[in-house]
Amino acid sequence: MRAGVVAAAATLGTLLGFGWVRGAALRPLNSIAHMLFGTRAFVMEGFDFAVTTAALLVHILSILVWAVIFALLAGRLRGWRLLVSAIVFAGIAWITDHYLVPAMLTPGFERLLSPAEVGTLYFVLALSLAAGTRIAAPHADTF
Repeated sequence: MRAGVVAAAATLGTLLGFGWVRGAALRPLNSIAHMLFGTRAFVMEGFDFAVTTAALLVHILSILVWAVIFALLAGRLRGWRLLVSAIVFAGIAWITDHYLVPAMLTPGFERLLSPAEVGTLYFVLALSLAAGTRIAAPHADTF
């Protein structure tokens, strides 16, 4: 769970940063709520209690699920093996999110962000999963 909290915070910050550059910091985050609010979530630029709260909850819960799966698969790895595993795992998450789930269950931010930004977001997911897993490991003496 600790790795999930680290990853959720890192990816949330990345989403907000991409939105901030566009002048609407919450828009990429709000787009995640499209599965509950439809197209309204894609156009919501500022804070909306229902949309933003739902988007935060969906984002955090989905990242926690990915982190638990990652921890079960690679939680005992250390060093470069952990980092490579996290990068491969983030790639699997990207493929799953964008090609294997129905359109209604996609993250939504991919409709607003450039492919490079989406790639950056999943790279941040990989790095934060590796760092969070390392932080969560008792007596971890090497990365």
